[in-house]
Amino acid sequence: MQRLHVTRWIFVLGFIAAAGYAQSVVPHSTAVQGKGVSVVPGPTFRSYSRLVTLEVVVKDSKGKHITGLKPGDFQVLEETPSESKEKREQKIAQFREVQVNHLGRSAASMTTRTAPDIYTNAMAVEKNPVPATILLVDGLNTTIQDQAQVHTQMLKMLRQLPGDVPVAVFLLGDRLTMLQGFTTDPQLLQRALGAANSNAGKGIADVNPTDDPYAAGNSMGGFDYLHDPSLASVIAAIQQFDQHVYATQMTARVNRTAEAFISLSRNVAGYSGRKNVLWMSTAFPINVNAFSVGDSASQADYQGLIGKMNRALSDAHAAVYPIYVGGVETLQTFRADALPPDVSSAGISGAIQRNVEQINSQQDVMEKIAAGTGGKVCAGSNELSDCVRKAVDDSSHYYEISYYPDSPVWNGAYRNIILKSHVHGAHLAYRNWYLARGEENPDPKLQSRELQADCDDYLDATAVPFTAARLRASSPDTLQFSLRIDPSALAFVATADGDRSASLEIAVCTLNEKRWPLKIMMYPVNLSFTAQQYDAMQAAGGVTQAITVPAPRPAAVRLLVKDMTTGKLGSILIRTQSIESATR
Repeated sequence: MQRLHVTRWIFVLGFIAAAGYAQSVVPHSTAVQGKGVSVVPGPTFRSYSRLVTLEVVVKDSKGKHITGLKPGDFQVLEETPSESKEKREQKIAQFREVQVNHLGRSAASMTTRTAPDIYTNAMAVEKNPVPATILLVDGLNTTIQDQAQVHTQMLKMLRQLPGDVPVAVFLLGDRLTMLQGFTTDPQLLQRALGAANSNAGKGIADVNPTDDPYAAGNSMGGFDYLHDPSLASVIAAIQQFDQHVYATQMTARVNRTAEAFISLSRNVAGYSGRKNVLWMSTAFPINVNAFSVGDSASQADYQGLIGKMNRALSDAHAAVYPIYVGGVETLQTFRADALPPDVSSAGISGAIQRNVEQINSQQDVMEKIAAGTGGKVCAGSNELSDCVRKAVDDSSHYYEISYYPDSPVWNGAYRNIILKSHVHGAHLAYRNWYLARGEENPDPKLQSRELQADCDDYLDATAVPFTAARLRASSPDTLQFSLRIDPSALAFVATADGDRSASLEIAVCTLNEKRWPLKIMMYPVNLSFTAQQYDAMQAAGGVTQAITVPAPRPAAVRLLVKDMTTGKLGSILIRTQSIESATR
């Protein structure tokens, strides 16, 4: 049976060292469906934070930022639509004005350089960072024929960015990939944009089968089945199957898109300040239930997924600007290559209605995601480069307003946020809703799925910065690391007697050469410090933990650190080949 050996925390101040001792965790393994993964059960990685933080852009009627506002200039209210709809005023707990004064500075490197045998997810942080911008090219929801238009618009937008704004390029294809980390080098960015192509959307239905002349059920329309009821029933069954396939593919698109945004949020969370995510696509995932049987349970799952995605984006201070790069276009019904199978008056009318409903549904999704993160929708125009200037301008000056909601009910319901300003003529832009997730304990199967998703992520999470230094192991097939976790990213709660406590979760995921998880080992850590111990830990630069990954040596390991109070996550992927090369 696999064991995860963990050394208790060791704190150092000056020349004084407090020795720790080793403790072995002997878990039992739980099988997970798919890839033969074995999981060591334990508390799942969940976010228990009750602090709600808003990034608020305040402008006057001329579009200029209003500066110098104080907490008394704002009023925060909450409303739960599913309950009494009563608007309850909230007390502002934290307030900060954020302003980028010097856009002319050269951007610092986004990652911290380390020695060959030291690995880190830490990002370089500037005192007043230039607002970072992420170009997300959506190859999953953009047709191949429209991707040329995407590149044209991207190059236009790139020229609109100030030369000192750090930009990163991500591609959503079969999975989310970082094509270029944050840089101000235009040649690197143009090269990344040139590689931003994907066939992931090929073969995924984006037209209601009723209006698709190439759907299997419609291709049989030439048969005379009016006098053959048995053939009519066969065609009806095929058409029903077409609808089922369409609904299933739409659900898959929604899930993969939401998972990509969660992964992106975790990756950029460690970079301070408000981030702009320019999401470029020609087909935004829509609610599959608009074209199926209206399953209320599926509807709740869909809304919950969007809520989880928006929460991750908000926690990372990332505002999404959905950009429809297709520009102005006619209804699909009137396109020569999309003539509906039924060309009768009633058939054309029905096709138009379904097309309008689809456009409205996509618009609703765009509006909901933008409103939930503080961004804006850019659509309905063939000139979209102005959206980049607006996004950068929004991030150059904003207010951070935080409060603890007074409602004792945390049942996963949506809550609307109403923010008002006492300043005459002020226009406010902020995320106007969030999902009130409770502290319910999920079943072990859900725990395993969530943890496996964390291990499957191809990108490092940066909200909890830490370094992993390789130690000399007792055998060639054993890996040993010393983790040092940045204390500034952890939530230490003061107790009545003046002590400080924190709750963490450490996990080690071993992976094979195809990046499939093999073993997932978890270890909960509850920290408690006296005032003196807390000062010693701060002076030492963090908390240190030694971890042993037992034999056999995997192709790679992912180390994860989760702050259970705030929900912040940090992770590092380490390939054993790099370890072997470092020892030579």
